[in-house]
Amino acid sequence: MWDAVDDGPPDARLIAEFRRGDADAGDLLFRRHAEPLRRIAAGWVSQPAERDDLVAEAFACVLSVLRTGGGPRENLRPYLVVTMRNLAARWSRQHGRVEPHAVVPGTGETEGADDLVLRRSTDELVRSAFHTLPARWRMVLWSTIAEGHTAAELAPVLGVSPNGVAALAGRARAGLRQAYLQAQRLPAAGERSCPEARSRLGSWLPGPSHQDRA
Repeated sequence: MWDAVDDGPPDARLIAEFRRGDADAGDLLFRRHAEPLRRIAAGWVSQPAERDDLVAEAFACVLSVLRTGGGPRENLRPYLVVTMRNLAARWSRQHGRVEPHAVVPGTGETEGADDLVLRRSTDELVRSAFHTLPARWRMVLWSTIAEGHTAAELAPVLGVSPNGVAALAGRARAGLRQAYLQAQRLPAAGERSCPEARSRLGSWLPGPSHQDRA
């Protein structure tokens, strides 16, 4: 799973403990995610020292946000990856230190994966539907659709095979379609008998079962 890098507590618990002032929780989060992040950073910077700098600065930014009560409540790595991309873009603009291979958001602000998806959409229904999805689905939708990562690129990050990533992305897209239709529960004049049917519209579509929402 996304935050099951080792047998320790899940990210959600460590984040909560760090917010309560437990510095050891922050250290464990760093040790859990640092090496996978270094591998991701290799796509943006060639020197090991620069990768270390990028990872360290991303952690500093995200932990600072967590300390003030902001940021994610679980699944920390997607937010760290997006923060690294933002930092890489800023370094590139300011110092020409890195040249990211993929399109990087044109902002130096620290944003989570959810925030970036929502910023690109003006549709309130899509926004509402997206937030109902499991965090792992939100992450794979962001990575494949918004960032254009391939299944092969995401496989080592997610800890599954490329076929597993493709299957997960398919379930996530189906789940988003269902959630979008489920969100369309606007009242219609003269149709007082329809709200219940509209509220069940999404569940009538073929899509992932409850067991698939992982």
